[in-house]
Amino acid sequence: MAANCVISFDQNEYGTYFTGQLLTGKVVINLNKSKKFKGIKLKICGYAQCQWRERHGRKKPIYKSNLKRKHVYHGHEDYIASTTYLVGSEDSSPFAIEAGTHTYTFSCPIPVNCPSSFEGAYGHVRYVVKVITIRPGSSNRTYTKGFTVLKMMDLNRESSLLKSPAYNEGMENFCFFTSQTVHLRVDITQTGYVPGQMILVSSHVKNDTSVDVKKIFICLNLRATYTSDTPCMRTSDEKLCLVKKYCGSVPRHSERDYAEVIRVPATPPTCEHLSKVVRISYEICVVAVMNHLMHNPKSVIPITIGNVPLLMPSAPVETPSIDDVPTTSACAMQRAESIDHSMLSEETEVDFELPPPSYEEAMFMTTNLADDDVNTVSEQVQFTPRYPVYDVDEMAVNGVPPNPPLKKKKRKKKINQLQTVQEMEKEKPPRESPVEI
Repeated sequence: MAANCVISFDQNEYGTYFTGQLLTGKVVINLNKSKKFKGIKLKICGYAQCQWRERHGRKKPIYKSNLKRKHVYHGHEDYIASTTYLVGSEDSSPFAIEAGTHTYTFSCPIPVNCPSSFEGAYGHVRYVVKVITIRPGSSNRTYTKGFTVLKMMDLNRESSLLKSPAYNEGMENFCFFTSQTVHLRVDITQTGYVPGQMILVSSHVKNDTSVDVKKIFICLNLRATYTSDTPCMRTSDEKLCLVKKYCGSVPRHSERDYAEVIRVPATPPTCEHLSKVVRISYEICVVAVMNHLMHNPKSVIPITIGNVPLLMPSAPVETPSIDDVPTTSACAMQRAESIDHSMLSEETEVDFELPPPSYEEAMFMTTNLADDDVNTVSEQVQFTPRYPVYDVDEMAVNGVPPNPPLKKKKRKKKINQLQTVQEMEKEKPPRESPVEI
C-alpha cells in the first residue's frame, strides 16, 4: 500500500506519561493517490502479559502467542482498551479517500492504577497506539507506536524505613564442618532511591580461612516475577543485573573494608502490588568470590526504586501532590497551573524544587512491537521505554577511602639457563692480568 502513517503525541517528545494524565496525539496519513477503504481504526492498548514454555524443569520465553502448544503458561491483564474508528468501520461499504495528507486527532485518559511500563524475557507491561487500515480485498495493515507509562511513586509517602540505614550479613565455612569461616557484612545508607541517585555500598570481609578471597562482586539486580493463569497458576522468576562492580581481594587470615558507589540507571519503579501478572523488585547483592572448595558468601539487601526522591533530613514532613512533580506533558502542566496551590506552605514549595529529570532509555528493555496477528501486515518497530533520571545529589563519599585497584598477577617468563649464563658473563667487569708484560 502506497501510504505513510505517522503517529505522534502532542507536546511530548518522548511519549512518557504519568498515570492520571491525558494522552493526546494525532495520526497523519499521506496518500500518493486515491485509495478505497472500509475504515481506519485506532486502538489504544495497555496490558500486562507473560508467556513461557516449561519442559523438563527448564523455562524458555515465547515471543509469539500460541496457546495450543503443550507446556505453555500464559497470563494477561488489561488496563487500557480503547477502540475508535477514525473513518468508517469494518462493516461499512468501501469508500474512497483522495490523495493528500489527512490528519486525525485522538485522546485517552490514563487510569491511575496502571503499573509502569516494563519489558522482560518472560513478559511485559506494554502501552501502544495502533492504527489499522481496513481495505476491501486485501489484508489489513497495522502501524504501531509505543509510549511509556509511569506510576507515580513518591518515596516520602512510602515507609519511613526507606530513610534508615540497612545491613545484612553472610557467612560460609571452609570445607564444610571446619571452624574456618568467611564473614561478610554489607551496609547501605538508606533503602529508597531514584534513577540517577548514587548508592554507597560498604562491605567488610573477615577471612579466617587458609584460602584467599579472590574478589568482591557488587551488583544491583532487578527481579521480575511472572504469574500465569492459563492453563493454571504458575510463577517464573527473572533476574537482571543492571550494574556490577568488582573490588579487590582479601588475603587469608585477614580483614578488609571496601566501599563502592553504584549509580541507579534508567529503570521502572518498584511495583509489587498493582499487577497480578508482572511484579518488579530490586536488591543489592554482594558476593565474596572464593575457590571451588567452598561456597561464596553472599549478602542481599532489598531496596525500593521510586521516581520522587527522599527529602533531606532538614526538610519538613509535608509531602507534595502529584502536581508538584515534574511532568512530561504540556497539557498536564497547563492543568496544574489552573489548580489552587494555596494549601501548600511556602516552605514546602521551596523544599520540593527538584531539577527537571532527563528521560533516558532503559537499554536492557528494547523490544519489537510488530503485531503477530496473521490477518494483518505489520512493520518491525523497535521500542525502548524511557524513565526519568534525576541529578539528585552527588553523595558525600569524599571521606570514604578509595578501594585499591585490582592487581594483576605478572607471569614469570621462563628463561633458558644458557642465555642466563651468557648474560652474566657479559655483565662481569674485565679482570686485570697478574703477569706484567
